[in-house]
Amino acid sequence: MVYRPLKHLATLCLMSIASLHGQAADAHGLLVVIKADDLVYRKDGSVFGAGWNRFIEIADEQEIKVSIGIITNSLDYGTDAYFSKIRRLHDSGQVEFWNHGYTHKRDVETGHSEFKGASFDAQLATLTRGQTLAKEKLGFEFTSFGSPYNHKDPNTPRALREVPELTSWMYGDEQAELLPGQVVLGRSIHLEQPVHHPNFEAFKRDFEANPDRPYYILQAHPGGWDTERFEQFVQVVKYLQEKNAIFMTPTELRDRLLEEN
Repeated sequence: MVYRPLKHLATLCLMSIASLHGQAADAHGLLVVIKADDLVYRKDGSVFGAGWNRFIEIADEQEIKVSIGIITNSLDYGTDAYFSKIRRLHDSGQVEFWNHGYTHKRDVETGHSEFKGASFDAQLATLTRGQTLAKEKLGFEFTSFGSPYNHKDPNTPRALREVPELTSWMYGDEQAELLPGQVVLGRSIHLEQPVHHPNFEAFKRDFEANPDRPYYILQAHPGGWDTERFEQFVQVVKYLQEKNAIFMTPTELRDRLLEEN
């Protein structure tokens, strides 16, 4: 079945979540999650910004699912147009939005950030603030988390255990003690080399050196990509499609891994 969630939203709405998960479980191929970081509200009239709009267009054109991390302070100052666009994409089933911290700031001298060097109470407050804003402004709660800068320290898993609805932790501590049902989705290879620059040849080299991973979580920052970087990204997507990749959301991958174990 060809999956075109945005272009055939009416058809999708008639399908149960269970059937969508069943299709993924019955398929064979690589398991891939696109982890796109740093969405914020743009005040220039574009709502998401040109880069994010192009990223979503490509996801639709290539018929892939993607995930987008929201810097959650944008839910404090965004407009109804911002919230409506997020809700529409969420409802399509093509995009999973996830908790990417509240400020996405760090101290350049100490290297500390929301999830590195912050107290347990501060980290928990950051997580719960984002969860509360999502429920209030978007009408749904995040089920996945990825920290700004992929930072973590011993207080991070402690805080996550207090937020059981966050069941997927992308690029988290794979040795962390979490609640039953909470899963760390680890990192293997890089889409962007260097950061913010998709690099097809470097990705292909690294992929062919690591062809047997159980899954691939590919980090992206499309809000800052130019035309050439998007072309590199599309090359990566098409390369993976040729290998029968299944592009999943983080929560779908989490469910798949739990089913297999």
